[in-house]
Amino acid sequence: PTFDELLTSKKFTDSWQEGGKTACIEFKMPHPVSKKKHDIQLANMMEMIENKLEGLELPTRSTVIYSFSPKIAAIAKSTEFKFPITRLMPHLRPWGIWRVKRAVGIPNFARTSVSSIIRHSRNNGMPAMGLALDFLNGWTRWLSPGIPMGLKGAALRRLNKKRAGMGAFVWPAPLELEDLMLDAGLSLVTDHMNPDVLTKPDGSIRWMRPASQPLDDEWRQILDSASDLERSDLFKEAFETLPRWGELEESRRSAIVTEQGNRMHWFGSEESWVKQAEEGVPWGSPRIIGHRGSGKTHSK
Repeated sequence: PTFDELLTSKKFTDSWQEGGKTACIEFKMPHPVSKKKHDIQLANMMEMIENKLEGLELPTRSTVIYSFSPKIAAIAKSTEFKFPITRLMPHLRPWGIWRVKRAVGIPNFARTSVSSIIRHSRNNGMPAMGLALDFLNGWTRWLSPGIPMGLKGAALRRLNKKRAGMGAFVWPAPLELEDLMLDAGLSLVTDHMNPDVLTKPDGSIRWMRPASQPLDDEWRQILDSASDLERSDLFKEAFETLPRWGELEESRRSAIVTEQGNRMHWFGSEESWVKQAEEGVPWGSPRIIGHRGSGKTHSK
């Protein structure tokens, strides 16, 4: 569906407005053949988004606009854009096949550290950073300058202390790494949005609503112990039974953000995290977000 079609879907807008759900809207830059200037294109898209979403009463931290364009922060500031933005790294050109885009992006990747991404995001008032998994996992994380950061151990502690509660939208998100990435406090931008996939390759359950509808211990135990044949019906029951973020009891919501904040080294006090959570899911809380186009075959 197009963006306009989504906005006419009451199911989509109601879910977005209820809180807990986050929409990531990517601004794509024009091909050079079009001769459109990036700054004008960005400003026009920002104005268009503001106009289209003006009638929606969207909760705090329910929307983020991102782009590979290095100009997004400057244009957002000059136009006094109303929505939070972030820049995706490494810088990739917006046209061509993936292998070519990746090859062209290697020089930018090799001279960009995770620390510099965090610093750039913070200096430009961005509540979250967007980065490729290659910065944090596998041998490629050793290519960028500075001390490597990663998904576990000392490398993860360095990452979380450095970002101090800043959100992190990371792609791709392989199924076999989902738990590791979520436990690290990262928000996954995934191509795996099939709601019928309830079990990951290692046999563990796959709960796709870690932020908008958190599992409690009781339901996790039920789903973990269920057979493959039982899981489908039990998942449906869990979706219908468990409260969504905005419906959580204050004590439950407070417990979630306090645990996450302490484990992930968020900036501030427990009291500030709890107060922040009253307005929506904190940026530092992990989410699962569908990559553009990933859910089009599973939307009905």
